[in-house]
Amino acid sequence: MVLPWRSRGGRRAERRNLSTPGDTSVVKIKVPAQLRSSKIELVQSPRAPLTPRDAVEICRRLENATAREENAECLEIVSKIKNLARDNGETNKKCLLQYGVVSELTSCFQRFASTREEHARLLEEVLSVITSWLPLSRTEGFSKMGSTASLNTLVSFLNAPDAKTRQNALFIIREVIAIDKRFVYALTDIEGACEGLIKIIKDSVSTSSTKASIMAIYRIISCDNKTALKLVNLGLVALIAEMIVNNAEKSVCERCLVVLNVVCDNEQSREDVLGNALIVPLIVKKILRVSDLATQCSVSILWKLWRKNREDVLLEALQVGAFEKLLVVLQVGCEEKTKERASELLRNLNRCRNEMENTNCVDSSMHLKNVKKSF
Repeated sequence: MVLPWRSRGGRRAERRNLSTPGDTSVVKIKVPAQLRSSKIELVQSPRAPLTPRDAVEICRRLENATAREENAECLEIVSKIKNLARDNGETNKKCLLQYGVVSELTSCFQRFASTREEHARLLEEVLSVITSWLPLSRTEGFSKMGSTASLNTLVSFLNAPDAKTRQNALFIIREVIAIDKRFVYALTDIEGACEGLIKIIKDSVSTSSTKASIMAIYRIISCDNKTALKLVNLGLVALIAEMIVNNAEKSVCERCLVVLNVVCDNEQSREDVLGNALIVPLIVKKILRVSDLATQCSVSILWKLWRKNREDVLLEALQVGAFEKLLVVLQVGCEEKTKERASELLRNLNRCRNEMENTNCVDSSMHLKNVKKSF
C-alpha cells in the first residue's frame, strides 16, 4: 500500500510534541535549498491552553512547596505561572484564577515575608505575577497581604531602588488598604510607609504610579487625621499644587483635588493649605475647566478654606475671578451640595466686593462693572 505522504513525493516532517502545559511544541521542517539557506527551520506552533487538571496540580504543588518552605521550588512554580499567563493570555489566567492561584500566591508571599532578605527574588516574582493580573476580586486572598509580615515587606519594596519593584508594591498596597480600615492603620504604623508614598510621586516613576500613590494617600487620610497631618508635614500640599500646575492629565488633576478636599477637613492641615500661595488661584482656575468632579472639589475646598472667617480667602478668590465662575456653576447646574456651597460663597463674595467698591479698592482689571450686584 502506498501511503498518501509517499504519493506526494515528500517526506513526513519530524515532529516533537511536548505534552507539559506551557512548554513549546516544535516542528522541524526540511526546506528546499533553493528556498532557504539553512536546511532545517524550526517553526513554533501554538501552545495548548491550560486544563483545569493542570491548574489544580500547579496550585497543589505551590501549596506543598510553600508549606515546606522550598524557596527554589516555589520560584520555579511561580515563574511557570507567570509564563503560562503570558503565553495564552486570558484563557490560562482565567483557568488559574478559577482554581485559587491568587490565594496560593498570597500564602507564599506571607510565608516567606518574615525572612524577606533571604527570599527577595521569590517575593518580587510573586508581586510581579499578582500585579500583572490586577484588578482582581479582593476576596481572593488579599487579606493575607495585609498581615504584619506582608505589609512590612511591601513597605520595604516601596522604598527599594528598583522602579518596577516599587511600582508593584504600591499597586498591591493600594488594593490591600481598600479592603479594610485596619490595614490602613497597620500600614501607617510602619516606618517609611508615608515617606515611600510621597517619594513615589516626587520621583515621577510613572503616571500610573502617581495615580496609585495619590489614591492610596486619599484612603489613608480619609481614615486617620493623625496620618493626614504627617503627610502634610512631609510636603503633600506643595506636591499637590505642583502636580496641578505641571500635569495636564485630567485624571491626575481630579485625584489631586479629591485629596486636597479631604486634607481641608482637618484644621491643622487646613492651615498648611492656606499657607500655600498657589492654592486659591489654582482651585479657582480649575472650576469648570477639568470635569464635574474637579468643579465639585474646587468649590468644596474654597468653601472649607473660607468657613473659619478667613476674609482674605474671599479677597484673593475675588481677584482671580471666583465670582464669575461660581455664577456660571449655578447657571449650568450642579449637585445640590455644591449648589448650596456655591450660593453661600457668592453671597459673601458679593458682600466683600461691595465693601471693596465702597472703599475704592477695586482694581479695574477685575471686570466686575457689568455683573449684577444684588444676589
